[in-house]
Amino acid sequence: MTPLPYHRVVADVLEREHPESFRALAARGGHGRDDLEQALLRSTYRLEAAAHPEVHAAVGRAADALGVRVPVEVYADEGQQAPNAELVFVPDRAVLLFSGPTLDLLEADELCAVAAHELAHHELWTTEGARYLAAARLLDAAEADARTPSEYLETTRRYRLATELYADRAALVATEVLTTAVGGLLKVATGLRRVDPAAYLRQAAEVDLSSGSAGTTHPETVLRAWALQQWHEDPEAADERVEKAFAPSLDLNTLDLPGQDRLLALTRDLVTAATAVEGLDTPEVAELTEQYGVAAAGPTYARVPSSLLPHPLPAETRRYLATVLADLATADPESGPETLARMLAFARRTGLAPEFLKLLGGELGLSERDRRRVGDRADALLSGGE
Repeated sequence: MTPLPYHRVVADVLEREHPESFRALAARGGHGRDDLEQALLRSTYRLEAAAHPEVHAAVGRAADALGVRVPVEVYADEGQQAPNAELVFVPDRAVLLFSGPTLDLLEADELCAVAAHELAHHELWTTEGARYLAAARLLDAAEADARTPSEYLETTRRYRLATELYADRAALVATEVLTTAVGGLLKVATGLRRVDPAAYLRQAAEVDLSSGSAGTTHPETVLRAWALQQWHEDPEAADERVEKAFAPSLDLNTLDLPGQDRLLALTRDLVTAATAVEGLDTPEVAELTEQYGVAAAGPTYARVPSSLLPHPLPAETRRYLATVLADLATADPESGPETLARMLAFARRTGLAPEFLKLLGGELGLSERDRRRVGDRADALLSGGE
């Protein structure tokens, strides 16, 4: 069990942006031991191994499969009626708390899967100096502040989804049977004693996941089942596929911290390539490119590979990038139709021509006749006519 790529990149960003807070949160422990002991003694039933050997056998299998090296304790919550399982985090032991009829619903292998899910949380929070726990704590604190930017809130949401999917993967690692991992997940989610995991996987295959998960703390159960199937069938490619199911990549409407970094790098790459367009070697353009952290390349009019931009890109992001090109083309008040034509030719090479053409008639206010002339000149440039 290794953290998902999303865990790693988010932890890297947060450690870079908030080094002191990150280190302090990593060093902080979990629940106070005495307070936790008293809370558990007062409101739960402790399942001791002698009285519940079948439960401890299933939990022990999960712990062995994941390489858990701390003592594991199992409790049943007295208050909640809905089926649930959770980890009460303390660094030096793993405390599993089952609610409602969960233990009665699950077969032994399914209990192993559910226990592995919860134990995976402990493994994630304690690995690599607790850096992934520090990231979770920092994001939780940011979420509670009304001043927090939207990209932090979206990162918090996706980080939680990633954590639950990471834990789901542990259920597959522990049982090595896809239908068992999905069956345990379904029983806890629905409260049903009999479920058909194979039918649910067929259902999951029919769901359109292109819009991403709407979950705030957990992904939709159908997405979780789909992700388990990805890890089961193609573990090498699954991490990338699963991350794409969180939300559309580089969508300005749902941008997270890693996405913000990627969009900044993409914008700089685009600006760097665009400064090679003839007519952009002016002080005004150089001043604008510096605002993007880019030095003007000079008028070489180099050919631009169509692979400069990833595909697909959400519509709003494409419009934003086209606006960057339009700003560069009009930064110098002395620039005219020739510069616009050369930038349109560049936009066609990068796949942003439709958005750039709309800007010509919208924000830039060119008439239909002038837009046609600019388009004809761009065609001539692309065909080699100067």
